[in-house]
Amino acid sequence: MPVQNNHVRRFGSVVGIRPDSIETYRRLHAEPWPEVTAANARAGLTNYSIFLLREQNLLFSYYEYTGIDRAADAARTAANPVMQEWWKLCRPCQVPLVAGPGDRRWSDMEPIFYQP
Repeated sequence: MPVQNNHVRRFGSVVGIRPDSIETYRRLHAEPWPEVTAANARAGLTNYSIFLLREQNLLFSYYEYTGIDRAADAARTAANPVMQEWWKLCRPCQVPLVAGPGDRRWSDMEPIFYQP
């Protein structure tokens, strides 16, 4: 469940990462494809960050959603051929922690505290 404040919804998600894929994942995100960042922006994602907890082989993502219809924005992003190619590179690095629908890897986290 996202935290809502002035039309901005905040999302945190978590996924495992294969230890032997950490450097690959770092390289991909050190220079993300311009169409990937543009697609995220068109989908209303801002302040998008990914953090690594190496000792536990976990990735944590945070972003703020400023759009109106997250499901529609996510579907449009998923239909983008460039995003599909990007995910083909990223998804093999990831280890889902919770079984989700389709090939979803990241698990949304429940917000419990926010301080503006």
